[in-house]
Amino acid sequence: MRDQRRSIFIAFNVLLLLFATSSIAAQAKEHKMVSESIVINAPPEAVFEAIRKQRDTDAPRRRLKSFDGKVAVIDEDLDGVPIYGKVHCLWQETESPYERIDFRMLSSSRFKESYGSWILKPSADGKSTTLELDTYMNSGLMIPFSGEITRMSTARDSRARLQHIKAVAEALKTSLQKSQ
Repeated sequence: MRDQRRSIFIAFNVLLLLFATSSIAAQAKEHKMVSESIVINAPPEAVFEAIRKQRDTDAPRRRLKSFDGKVAVIDEDLDGVPIYGKVHCLWQETESPYERIDFRMLSSSRFKESYGSWILKPSADGKSTTLELDTYMNSGLMIPFSGEITRMSTARDSRARLQHIKAVAEALKTSLQKSQ
């Protein structure tokens, strides 16, 4: 009887170890780049400026800590993040004017890794710009379907950010036209 219990105990632990190992490997594969885009009725200069404006908003959630003309460091407090609630992040953004802004997370109170790019693609006539936001996010969650949860949340956030940039850029374009 004792040998049978020990065999069952060992078999259970081996199965548990196999499940945990395969679950972690599956979660690692779940983290993929999220890509969203939007067409903005504004030239790349207005779109670029709209992205820059979101670095230091009136809301206390994002604060520009430093900027040397090419590289910015932004302090951000996120609220309502699925599973985690509040999350603090420190970001670095590197500019290639009117073409792209690359970003990476320097540190976070919860997330493991994040990086990506804002890519500006002007139309042939320069009157509109396709803005693409590519984001990789590893939330650090170690639960089943964490990659899917993270991707869905990242995609929703990316679409909201793109809509906001569109509104700001198109308003900037209008104010630039009026001043000319």
